[in-house]
Amino acid sequence: MGAQMTRPLLFAEMRTALLCSAALLFAACQPQSRRLLLVDLALSDPMVLETTAEPWHAAGYHVEYRRFYPHLTRQDLSRYRTIIVLGGREPEGLSDALTIGDLAILTEAIRRGGVVVLAYAGAGEGSLDRWIMNRWLAAQGAGIAIGTQSLEAHAIPLPWSALDNAGFAPFPAGRTHALLVRDQSQTLARAATSAPRDRPSIVAATRVRDGLILVVSRYTLAASADDARTRDFLVALARLTRRPAEWASIGPAVTPAPLSLASAPRPIAVHPPPLAPPAGAEVIVLPQPIAPIPENERPVVPGWIARQGMRVLWSAPRYATADIDSLLAFVDAAALNALATVVPVAGLADTLGARTVWRLTVERLQTTSLRWFPAVALADIPSLGADELDRRGALVAVPCALDSAFWRGALRPTYRALARLGGARPDLIAGIALDLDTAASRHRGTGFCDADYRTGLTALGLERAETERLVALPPVARYDTLMERGLLGRYYEMLERAVAERAITLRSELRRLHPDLRFAFRAAEAPRDWFSLALLRGFSTREAPVLLWTREHRYHPGGIAALTAVGLDPRLVPAGEWARLRPLVFGEHDGFWLSRAASDSVGRLIRRLAK
Repeated sequence: MGAQMTRPLLFAEMRTALLCSAALLFAACQPQSRRLLLVDLALSDPMVLETTAEPWHAAGYHVEYRRFYPHLTRQDLSRYRTIIVLGGREPEGLSDALTIGDLAILTEAIRRGGVVVLAYAGAGEGSLDRWIMNRWLAAQGAGIAIGTQSLEAHAIPLPWSALDNAGFAPFPAGRTHALLVRDQSQTLARAATSAPRDRPSIVAATRVRDGLILVVSRYTLAASADDARTRDFLVALARLTRRPAEWASIGPAVTPAPLSLASAPRPIAVHPPPLAPPAGAEVIVLPQPIAPIPENERPVVPGWIARQGMRVLWSAPRYATADIDSLLAFVDAAALNALATVVPVAGLADTLGARTVWRLTVERLQTTSLRWFPAVALADIPSLGADELDRRGALVAVPCALDSAFWRGALRPTYRALARLGGARPDLIAGIALDLDTAASRHRGTGFCDADYRTGLTALGLERAETERLVALPPVARYDTLMERGLLGRYYEMLERAVAERAITLRSELRRLHPDLRFAFRAAEAPRDWFSLALLRGFSTREAPVLLWTREHRYHPGGIAALTAVGLDPRLVPAGEWARLRPLVFGEHDGFWLSRAASDSVGRLIRRLAK
């Protein structure tokens, strides 16, 4: 009997191994001219880069992304003809940054006739990589520089440029900087400003020997999901990089100059390029195919969401009776069905004043049919001295994610206090909401406090001697060591798994107190850091999926049972456009949420957005 049960398992394992081998063989058989390496110094989740990779895939490229080793190697010169470098956030935010070794590989790639796409970050982040990119461009004699003027405007293709098949219509370009070009033939698209003569270049290219350098914002490369015109332009741009015969009209580089990196905003790492990436730093092929979710694995949708969709108002606390009445009047006019009320952490204290406030709130809400979600901001929950360390070993003002003092002394009591705000009417509370904003963005590049580090290393299952050597490393060396050994991806996976396990335990405890309790999360910028994703994963089940309220139109966290609502701003929606939002709100998502109340007249317009 045991042997009979083992055979299907062995067959499944053999079939999986064959499929994986076939995929690797297919990737290896792609000619160099079709292979493209995507380097993201921000180590973004692959699902974030799907829209960046899609136009290049449509143009015939085989796009590979090496997430946890964001630097170039000697092997990349023979494997890839095109390299896209997505600039990091330093020094304004936490990320990796270009090294001198990376610049050496980029220089050699150009000399071999390759294509280098420098996609800088802007709008308050990434000034270090923009500075390094400008010095490297100057050393190549490129005649292109990333200016200091930031823009957020549509772009206009130039039909008389080398990119003569990109159309004529302006397209959304996201956040960009004005580019300074030596020769107008280098400009492929300009900003659609009001003064035609002063329209700066925002996409530019230059020929260097037999190679090509392209300069563009990383936000422009990711904007194809928002508009078909942007996608058409980016596909045409990608096709241009595969057709050297069409580069002749692009202005060439002048005499190269020595590379000067003195007076950098922050010290630049030397990091000599290795021969090959470390074992464990595998590439991911983008865009990844989306497998349909089997019917028996789809999240169970509560009846109130299935009927009306989520129609949520996210509100600051209203303590005065008149304020609550005004808020509820708008909710009624807009036909909303859920109210999330932000509670200051101090308001959760078990005092006579706090009990009185919440008793009055409950009395007003129980006269309505609203689902109430008391909420708290993750950034307001105290760390109790258990602070996180970033990849540089510096303290960050967020809690150490796996410190027991934070879970037992801060996060668990906060959740329990929120669940008890209903008092004698616990059924009034439909769920608990956590605001991930600010704290989630600060968790990027973290995970190296002592509690995290020991937990992650232990879970890796390394030999005892190697684990002891890694444990002894000072915080400043932890990130780089794990990256160079190819352990960084597995390390973050272990941290995410450990946080999710603790969230599962807390979820089970809270649902014993309140069996129908739901867990909601708000994040204006969709959660992509390992800590926030671990919370979502731990608090979600197929039977009780988490409710995720974000502003991003096309965000669906993979592998997490979630029902999503998209954020809307009534000030930006014309009166006649509300009904046209229905396919987005109730097709791609499970409803919408508003961040503030408005007038009753606006509420009546919102009421038209019916499922």
